[in-house]
Amino acid sequence: MGKINRQQLLDDDLKAYGPKKWRINIPFKDYSFRVEDIVPALSGAIGKISLVAAFAGAWAAGFNISDPSFATENVRLEIFVASIFAIIFCAFLNPYAGPPGTHAALIPMVPAMVAAGVHPLPLGILIGILGLGASIFKYFEKVVAINREGTKAGVILLSGFIGISSSLENLKNWSSKNEAQILFALILVLGIILYIALNKFKLKWLIIPACALTAILISSCFSIFPEFKTGIGFPIINPSEWWNEKWGIGWGLNAGNFVKALPFALLAVVMWPPDALAIRAIAEANYPKEAKKAVFDMNSTYFLASIRDIAGVLLGGAQIAAVWRSFMIPLATVKRPIGASALMLGIFGLTFGILGFPIDMAVFPPLLWMVLIFGVYVPLVEVGLANLKTSETISAAIVCIVAGIAINPVLGWAISLFAENFGFFKNSGEKNPLSKKDLFITAFFLIITVAAFLFANFLK
Repeated sequence: MGKINRQQLLDDDLKAYGPKKWRINIPFKDYSFRVEDIVPALSGAIGKISLVAAFAGAWAAGFNISDPSFATENVRLEIFVASIFAIIFCAFLNPYAGPPGTHAALIPMVPAMVAAGVHPLPLGILIGILGLGASIFKYFEKVVAINREGTKAGVILLSGFIGISSSLENLKNWSSKNEAQILFALILVLGIILYIALNKFKLKWLIIPACALTAILISSCFSIFPEFKTGIGFPIINPSEWWNEKWGIGWGLNAGNFVKALPFALLAVVMWPPDALAIRAIAEANYPKEAKKAVFDMNSTYFLASIRDIAGVLLGGAQIAAVWRSFMIPLATVKRPIGASALMLGIFGLTFGILGFPIDMAVFPPLLWMVLIFGVYVPLVEVGLANLKTSETISAAIVCIVAGIAINPVLGWAISLFAENFGFFKNSGEKNPLSKKDLFITAFFLIITVAAFLFANFLK
């Protein structure tokens, strides 16, 4: 009875969620706090550190940056900026907007951007400007409206499969390098057991802290511990020092650099909606149907992400923003709205950034990859499979997954969207066919996506 009452309490919070938009909201008055809010906040802080470190590391490798503090200090800077945005905007001014996180899908493209002569500062500014324009013209709402069930399922499954594959490869490489192949197997087996057990007892919201604790404990049995190198401190808030000394590439604000960055900036913005659709689908699957206000608003989220891109890169940051996936997915899993957890996310982020050692712990490979696999990517696969209800949705999802893996994830989404909306899969059972305007927009999305992809690859 207690568990049923707890679930009902969480559902009631979601149904009643209605803070003010673009006005000051007061915690405990305009939205509630629950113990469950801690989980996505902690998960988001851990995920943020790891992804920014990956971004900074990729740029550092491309530009041959030898400063050993470059990645660590960039993580500290970026988590401060992200945490301040989460507190000011997502907790107080607009608790309908998801916090701006890290555009993880863009990390593998960093070598190609460096080879094409792309400078990170013009790139970040352009992405911010394009994102603001798309938000103002409600581009992201339209993307949600024209995506059908098969394409949504395909995007979710594609994100989950790619994430699991990448995480397994990274964890396997780390375990081989440290001669700890048994640890690799144990982490996977224990992760599966935890996921099944917590799911059975309706405690799946504990999967991330449970995985983090398990990873540290099992690694310690092999005498493998996190290395604590980062001391207490505040970020470097000096753009000139960052671009001229830390990066060592100057400001790069000239017309030529903006032209080189444009195709990649366009591709980055085109890649935003598929990522958000997958996260939004998890929320819609876990929240009651009456809790529409608790599902994050796309345009508000990307409006913030665009501003955050410009602010972060002007200060010297290495990352590009998107939906904060490692926060939003656990948020949906534990059935909580944005406000209270976003406030805790910001507090955790600022605390981690100041203390330093949580940064070292969050990038500890066994903890990092176990948390990402079972706390972020496996739930995506679970939701995606649940959406495969007809042969038509299965066909669309297969097209999305195959094209996404073979060519590019965003191109897989665009092809599946086009094929499903134009009726290439017979008897879709759609009660309200898309209008000619929506079909035109679908074709336009495909053309823009293909053009951006070709331009970006042409410039490699």
